[in-house]
Amino acid sequence: MNKNSKKTLLERKFTSIDYIKLYVDGYQEIVETLEAGMNEFELQLQKNPTLNIDNFKQWQLRGAPNIKRGAQNALEHFEKAKKDHLTGIASSAGNLRGLSRDVDNIGGFGEWWHEIDNKYWDKFYTTYMKTKKIGSNIDYTISKVWRSDEILRESITGPIDEKELLTYLKPNESLDDFS
Repeated sequence: MNKNSKKTLLERKFTSIDYIKLYVDGYQEIVETLEAGMNEFELQLQKNPTLNIDNFKQWQLRGAPNIKRGAQNALEHFEKAKKDHLTGIASSAGNLRGLSRDVDNIGGFGEWWHEIDNKYWDKFYTTYMKTKKIGSNIDYTISKVWRSDEILRESITGPIDEKELLTYLKPNESLDDFS
């Protein structure tokens, strides 16, 4: 597959409804996992009031509500994306990428995560990082801010499956149609 065809097909993939749905579903999973972790922490705190609460209150007051608003925003813009209005979903994805700055403002992710089963943190962080990468791919593609051949760099976009990319060919289109 030549570079031009790969770039075009990646752009189609990153702006497809199925790919955008991966982003939106991932964002919802971030919220669900955060809520589950916070509920577990509160339960453990009731049993042992000497736990390290670190910045848990800040997460209750600012972090969690911010993430929940972002997830709701992603859902709303997903509905618009289905109607080919993509700028909102790009903005949503950019906001998720910027979430780390918001997290820094409340003292990071917090030591309170270490007071509960690691499965909560592992799932939260893994889902967050995966969804952030998907969101970045969406945002950069819609906003047309890829530099040079960055879209082709798996270290930036994640693994590229050329066989899967073939599913983004239009009817009656072949790789020979790309110069």
